[in-house]
Amino acid sequence: MKHRLSAAFAAALSVLPLLTGCGSQQQSSAMPETGSVTAETADTTEPAASSADFEITDPFQYEAGKPEITDNREGVKDVFFYRDGIRIRGQLFVPKGKGPFPTVVLCSGMTVSFTNYNDEAEKFAANGYAAVVFDFIGAVQNNIAGRGSGGEPTEYSVLTEAKDLNVILDSLSALPKVDPDKVFLFGHSLGGLVATYIGCRRPDDIRGEMLVEPGYHFPDEARKYIDGEANGDFSQIPETVTNFGSVVGRIFLTDIYDFDIYRYMPECRKDVLIFLGTQNSLGVDHREYFDRAEQAFPSAEVKVIEGADHNFQGAHGEQMTDECLLFLRKHLADGA
Repeated sequence: MKHRLSAAFAAALSVLPLLTGCGSQQQSSAMPETGSVTAETADTTEPAASSADFEITDPFQYEAGKPEITDNREGVKDVFFYRDGIRIRGQLFVPKGKGPFPTVVLCSGMTVSFTNYNDEAEKFAANGYAAVVFDFIGAVQNNIAGRGSGGEPTEYSVLTEAKDLNVILDSLSALPKVDPDKVFLFGHSLGGLVATYIGCRRPDDIRGEMLVEPGYHFPDEARKYIDGEANGDFSQIPETVTNFGSVVGRIFLTDIYDFDIYRYMPECRKDVLIFLGTQNSLGVDHREYFDRAEQAFPSAEVKVIEGADHNFQGAHGEQMTDECLLFLRKHLADGA
């Protein structure tokens, strides 16, 4: 199992680092001299900007282009999806045979390339399931020049990634050997938060969700920064934030500030399987978020993999994927 999160892993496990240069504005008032005539002084202090002063991304306003298959190998195919004219690089893993096959769409962790999830995709395909992996727009900057997903690292957020996932779901019917009526979502870390959101908003389009340490804490961490270091003033958030484990833009924080994933969970009418680790993991550092999720979802099960860390590598990754395969078989056998 390949390394997952690099620098962003630290951000996923800790409170947002405090950014420098974003202190509170200084205010002063002059006291009139005794016996002098007091003149009214106009208050020129700018009011603090709120989330209402910024345009929040609408994840359901987008244009999905026709996907292009650029490599027609038998077992794995290179695919470009398009959202609002911007390229999304991905791959389709397909089992042997004619199909169509039930399909798993895998959502990567923060800034992580889909290639880090090829082990899971290959195992799904080897067991009769098509698998789609892709790089979120703007979130991955280490692709082959000219062949990666478009966008800049300051342009993505949980809601822009939700747009990307919407495009993938909308495009499945155009892919070979894929059954668009039997789709499951898989999400890791920030990708788990995105998969949760879209799965809850589009329950009729999925059969179930498999989530590995989903990043339900991210909205609270953004609020801690904005309410603390930025004094609740959105105009004090830098255009580029460099202390979030990786480079993100202001949009990452403003889009997520009022985001409440728990309000959507009751809308998910399909089963949800959540995996947590016990070492250097969200399952240890932020267990309260998953206890709350287990109560908010109509049907959710939390599985703790002893010894696994946030990345679920090696034997722990194999164990997690085996559990996913059991989940898939059960829900297809039940006709869920």
